[in-house]
Amino acid sequence: MAPPAVLRRRGARGRYNGIRVRVLKWISIVLAGLVLLLFAAALVLVWFVDPNGFKPRIEAAVRDATGREFALVGDIDLGFFPWLSLRTGEGQFGNAPGFGNEPMVSWKSAQLGAKLFPLLRGELVASRVRLEGADVRLVRRADGSANWEGIGGDAPADPAAKAMPLRIDGVELANARISFADETVPRSVTIESLDLTTGEIAEGEPFTDTKITGVLHMDGFAPAGIPFRIETPRADVAWNLSSIAVKEYEIAFGGFEAAGGVQGALGEKTRLSGSLATNEFDPRPLLESAGIAAPKTTDPRALGKFGLKANWEFDDGAVGIDPLALTVGDTRFTGSFRRGAGSDPIGEFALRGDSLDIARYIPPTDPASEPFVLPTAMLKALKFRGTLELEQATLDDIVMKGVTLRLVLDDKGLRSEPKP
Repeated sequence: MAPPAVLRRRGARGRYNGIRVRVLKWISIVLAGLVLLLFAAALVLVWFVDPNGFKPRIEAAVRDATGREFALVGDIDLGFFPWLSLRTGEGQFGNAPGFGNEPMVSWKSAQLGAKLFPLLRGELVASRVRLEGADVRLVRRADGSANWEGIGGDAPADPAAKAMPLRIDGVELANARISFADETVPRSVTIESLDLTTGEIAEGEPFTDTKITGVLHMDGFAPAGIPFRIETPRADVAWNLSSIAVKEYEIAFGGFEAAGGVQGALGEKTRLSGSLATNEFDPRPLLESAGIAAPKTTDPRALGKFGLKANWEFDDGAVGIDPLALTVGDTRFTGSFRRGAGSDPIGEFALRGDSLDIARYIPPTDPASEPFVLPTAMLKALKFRGTLELEQATLDDIVMKGVTLRLVLDDKGLRSEPKP
């Protein structure tokens, strides 16, 4: 039998443990009660409060903050499980004064939500944000003014204000349309059937699982436009847009497809580098879709295959491509290209090819057909010079070995220069 002092200590320890268990039990009951109370409050809010009664106040708050008209035409619905969610029907955001009565932005429906408990801690963890049927109309006038300027007023942001931590489960843009009319050029660009999806978005973390598809329309394009696609599994982009790092991406533009990567610094002096590898595609349908007549050749299949593989860099206006592998028809070239920065740069290239059948690329002799004219007037701003070496060139029965051409393109046109 234990001594009396030991028994007293065991009894005190037992009473302490019993009190601690009862305290933890009551704390748990209180916390559970608070959770049930918040749950009941959310249910009351969702089931018994009509959010459409707040529409006039929401519209007025947006008008006061942006100086633009704002209207929620459709109904507002609230949801609770598993997110505290908000869904709206049609809505529109007004244009700037002097840019017409058509809204700058309109949409068919919108949906977003937030987790309740992170919101109580001052954190915004949002569900997947979905916007369907958005129509964005951007306009720049001939005097340089634009309809997206001045949103939010001219008051500077409070540097002492602490931003709420933000995390979004993803963004989904479905069946959207974006148009841009630039009267200073003039130029008109429209993207239709635009779909965008992303993975989770959070400050300081990369964008993931991003995919963009749509159809591009520009002045001179065929009425059907050109479909495009951009995909990347991961893109590290600084929130102040000072740097970018994309290890791999895929793009498609009509029949053109490419994959590669890009990284570097953005800003006043942009420095980027990357890689690019395309499929071997027929460029003629793509040129026709863009409103550009492909040059006619004696052999209709002569320009039916084009491919490119290269490492490239851009340094504050200067461009370098090295190494460069180029496929044109049945001829394969390797080499490099460089173009300096400055107001009047000259591009320099060096290409080496295996075999070229010149007769296939000569314009047809049909007198009824219009001859192809190199658009040198458009290329005057792009001055080039360099060498083109061929292991073998053939023209009908003439076979030439070790051909070297020194080419120059400037304001005098395209010509060959003699060996210095």
